[in-house]
Amino acid sequence: MRIVHAAVAGLLALATGPSVAAYTTSRATGDSPRTTGALATNGAGARATSDAGATRDARATQDARATRGAGAPATRGTGVRATRDAMAARSTGRLRGVLGTMRDLPEGFFSHARAPWRAPFRPRASACRALFDAAAGRPPRDGLGGAAAVTAATYDGPHLGELAGVGLAVYDGNEAAQHLDVLRAALIRCATADAGTPYDRLKASPVPLPGIGGPDAAARGLTGRAGGYPYRMHLVVARSGHTLITLVHAGLTPPDPARTAELARLLVREVGTLDG
Repeated sequence: MRIVHAAVAGLLALATGPSVAAYTTSRATGDSPRTTGALATNGAGARATSDAGATRDARATQDARATRGAGAPATRGTGVRATRDAMAARSTGRLRGVLGTMRDLPEGFFSHARAPWRAPFRPRASACRALFDAAAGRPPRDGLGGAAAVTAATYDGPHLGELAGVGLAVYDGNEAAQHLDVLRAALIRCATADAGTPYDRLKASPVPLPGIGGPDAAARGLTGRAGGYPYRMHLVVARSGHTLITLVHAGLTPPDPARTAELARLLVREVGTLDG
């Protein structure tokens, strides 16, 4: 019978081609274990390869989506920061331009701007430090953002040791008004500015400054000693638009309140051009 089956398989191979012949030969020989195992192994291998390929494709797709999802916000964030930095840089340039072209200073003041004001000592009280820092070009940082739009300068006056120290800072939104409120409160709390020695001690004194007041400006006088020498100081905080202004008018001789007020009005007027 095996000889008959083989002969039939051969005839079928000639008639239908090798694929049918292979299948028929396998059936005719009783599905040999080796042949059947090979076919099963090949089928499992093909399925495994297909599954692995599908897994790799799915993982690659997920990775690409994750990359796009993570990259887009980072790119947008970088763009926002770059824009804010550019705007702050322009504001800083305009601020420096204002301080560099102060041609209407009170009589006797030198229009050439020098380095930012340096306080004669570092006050222990935080309220006094905040005021001194703002006049020296170190204003409150909240709301500045990016490259800080801050500048400061000093102008020499005609009398012994007389100077005017100016600090300007441009803020976002309504931050300038909020920081003005904080510095106004600091003026009230700064009853005594001292470094812990009798040689550096200034006490608050009432000083009427004509035209300085209202919701956008406040002032206070400090009198005492700095480095052991008699020292007088007028402190003014004001706001013009988005710009916070801090002014120190000081000297070994008592500064003229009228000239302090003139300086403050000039700064408010000049800084007002930044919001135009």
